[in-house]
Amino acid sequence: MGRPRVLFVATVARHLLAFHQPYFRLLQEWGYAVDVACNPAGEAASFASLGVRLHPVPFERRPFSRQNLRAGVALWRLCRQESYALVHVHTPVAAFIARLVLRLRRFRPVLYTAHGFHFFRGAPLVNWLLYFPLEWLAARWTDGLILLNPEDYARAKRLPVRGAVFLVPGVGVDAAAFTLPPGEAVKRRQEFGLQPETPVAAVVAELSRVKNHEQIFRAWRLVVRELPEAVLLVAGEGERRRVLEGLAAQLGIAAHVRFLGFYRDIPALLSVADAVVLTSKREGLPRVILEAMAAGRPVVATDVRGNRDLVVDGETGYLVRVGDVAGTAAAVLRLLRNREGALRMGAAGRRRLEPYAIEKVVAQVAQIYQRYLAGAPGGKAGSGGELM
Repeated sequence: MGRPRVLFVATVARHLLAFHQPYFRLLQEWGYAVDVACNPAGEAASFASLGVRLHPVPFERRPFSRQNLRAGVALWRLCRQESYALVHVHTPVAAFIARLVLRLRRFRPVLYTAHGFHFFRGAPLVNWLLYFPLEWLAARWTDGLILLNPEDYARAKRLPVRGAVFLVPGVGVDAAAFTLPPGEAVKRRQEFGLQPETPVAAVVAELSRVKNHEQIFRAWRLVVRELPEAVLLVAGEGERRRVLEGLAAQLGIAAHVRFLGFYRDIPALLSVADAVVLTSKREGLPRVILEAMAAGRPVVATDVRGNRDLVVDGETGYLVRVGDVAGTAAAVLRLLRNREGALRMGAAGRRRLEPYAIEKVVAQVAQIYQRYLAGAPGGKAGSGGELM
């Protein structure tokens, strides 16, 4: 008989690789084998290198895609063939389909980490009409619901969750990885072809509608009017890359914006930047802001759930309204024109990082796993209750 197995489910492979590798390792250290079920998108080798078994499932982010029917069938077959000690689901579409399949198969325990509910204060009405009823239903099939920010946690406690509700401060960040040797930032700037005095801001986000790059692009046109040498580094890939490249050309800022694609060395990228910008329409608890804090960089972010939990306006950066192009430009200019002030704000952000350290977050998730995995060290499967 082989090792007991834990299954992670998400819509796309990149989500699991970006956020959950520490939890794969934790479970493997405890003696569990780890499987993942997701749309692999060419990442099979990445999972193999981690000792994780991949089961391709054709999830699509669009809720009503026919592919999601096929995904449900594939997941049903997988759960019929395999035996799991725990299933941990992520991302809204995959999480709902997986919980429905597992309910029909009468499987328990099931954990769901909500990385930011689609229904939130100020969300479009359509989000409430679609996602809220689905989550209300799926909560009845969820043994543990994990939230990453206080707003979602408060709302989740009013859902009819079958088991317990937990608040965990994000996915964690390794602060040591962002502590670079003296002179490293200058060296990295040279690699990017940037002069030491060049004003630089960085955006690290998927190129999607939710991340709202249009706001910073329109603001950047105002920035370069005041600082013609300023450069915006855009790290990330997504369905809107061509649209955004076209927008940059239309706004006359193409020479001031560099699209880097999917960029793995985030510590190096942030060491080059004077400021980090995130103009999302919604967030859960964005890791890029935690990474900016770890790197000692101030942040300009939209005043939405998740962002406002991390950025202290006027102390560690600035919060701006969604759609406020002029306000975004003014905030960025304040940081780029005053490097000493920007460094003070960045240092203030780093001092606030401790609760989000990866080792602390992993320890909290480990306590949750122990409640549902009798075979885990100190495991008390079925104990339930909230993590305090």
